[in-house]
Amino acid sequence: MERRLAKKLEAHQLSFKNDIKEWVVKNLSKVDSNHIGKLLTFVYDYPNLSLSKEDFQKRKRVKNTVPQFERCTAKRASGEQCTRRKKDGACFCGTHIKGTPHGIIDDTNESVQEFKKVEVWVQEIKGINYYIDAEKNVYLPEDIISNSKSPRIIGTWELNDEEYSIPNMEEYN
Repeated sequence: MERRLAKKLEAHQLSFKNDIKEWVVKNLSKVDSNHIGKLLTFVYDYPNLSLSKEDFQKRKRVKNTVPQFERCTAKRASGEQCTRRKKDGACFCGTHIKGTPHGIIDDTNESVQEFKKVEVWVQEIKGINYYIDAEKNVYLPEDIISNSKSPRIIGTWELNDEEYSIPNMEEYN
């Protein structure tokens, strides 16, 4: 299709240029032939319109994402929160202002896990490096290294005469 269209455009442009040439020769015979030659050179040397594959492709739709705090608070049929933007001064979008057949999202019912940040450090205990915290917990090294959100505790440490020990170490193999 692209080639056929390109050929058709090229033929049309050539025909247009020939028509310009005939009109100039017929109507402007009083003008110096040198100027006519320059005009015709300009017309014939003018670049043809070229079409690329992008000219024939459908344009991709740009999806807008609405921030969570600006989203409509109504539930969709699937039970999820509506993804449309709230109307100014309202809690709902234009569709859900008229009614909320599937209910509304209740922020108090949604469980948001809160994480407590615990500072850990590496302590050498009997020749082995362990990750410990100020609350006397000893953590599984793989969980700390992999940056797990809730690392497993494998025991508690004690400090006797400035020497660390882990009396109740659990097996974590």
